[in-house]
Amino acid sequence: MKKKLLVAATLAACTTMAHAQSSVTIYGLIDIGLTYYSSARTTATGGNASLLRMDSGIAQGSRIGFKGTEDLGGGLSAFFTLETGFGADDGSLGQGGLIFGRQSFVGINSKSWGSVSLGRQYDFMANLGGQYAMGALSPAGSFAWGLHADAANGGALNNHIYAGDRTNNSIKYASNKIGGFSFGAMYGFGEVAGNNTAGRTISATGQYDAGAFSGALSYTDIKDATGNAATRMYGGGASYQLGAFKLFGIATQVKNTGTSAKDTTYELGTVYALTPLWDLAGAYQFQKRSQGIGNAQAVIAMLDYKISKRTDLYVGAVYDRDKGYRAYPVTGGGIQSATGNQSAVRMGIRHRF
Repeated sequence: MKKKLLVAATLAACTTMAHAQSSVTIYGLIDIGLTYYSSARTTATGGNASLLRMDSGIAQGSRIGFKGTEDLGGGLSAFFTLETGFGADDGSLGQGGLIFGRQSFVGINSKSWGSVSLGRQYDFMANLGGQYAMGALSPAGSFAWGLHADAANGGALNNHIYAGDRTNNSIKYASNKIGGFSFGAMYGFGEVAGNNTAGRTISATGQYDAGAFSGALSYTDIKDATGNAATRMYGGGASYQLGAFKLFGIATQVKNTGTSAKDTTYELGTVYALTPLWDLAGAYQFQKRSQGIGNAQAVIAMLDYKISKRTDLYVGAVYDRDKGYRAYPVTGGGIQSATGNQSAVRMGIRHRF
């Protein structure tokens, strides 16, 4: 009798463990290298001088994260992601020192209905940049996000091939694929008493994938602190795999509804697999601005050598010509020229773990 009870208890325990299978993964990425800027604005004189410096997070932001899933049974699973950014060159925390400033969310996934997540997460403009732009499809990274009317120069807009915003206090739904189609929606709570629109974010996307083709449309609307004006973004992108060539294109528009200032940015490019170990990528970008602000354009080229599945060496160059602002070829790099022209060259290493 005791043996039967022991066997039954063991089977029950095994069943419970199988039902509640879970996993937690620690992951990360370190990107670091040397960047040469042809002309950087000097603090003392306001003139120009070349600059060579060590930069972290150009190809991709250096980060460490934790993610996990738990099988809840019945086709349901719980998941979470906690991710923090840092500077590999000086050990500083990214995203203004937030401990999990890159991402912080938890959710439920259904094999039938898709997923719902809550926390700090990307809006759906990030889907476009992540799939159809040079900045994500090659180690170009910040070299390809730098062409913009940036706030540092007094511009009301901050747009390039828009990489998306991290949205606090958000709830996000992402569907499964249905006949190649998928869609998603997100709402970010402004959390201002007496004003439900202040700081509120709405974002949505629709995508279609079929064989070598992929295409998507996205929209995001971010209300300001008063709820009266918004930064409104639209975008569309597509890619097509043609043998060793991946062709891609993207267009985004960002508008300040309070001032009617508007930027529209276009990009066309390709990634060519020279060999299984070598990739060559290039893109051309053009940005058109309203209200008499001069247009801008950029050319980017990258060569990537994959030492292994987790480590690659790369070299790249970017040239910016900006008729409205000082050239600023590396977003977040803080390096501006005193004129509208600037080039940058980089040699870097990227390791994923």
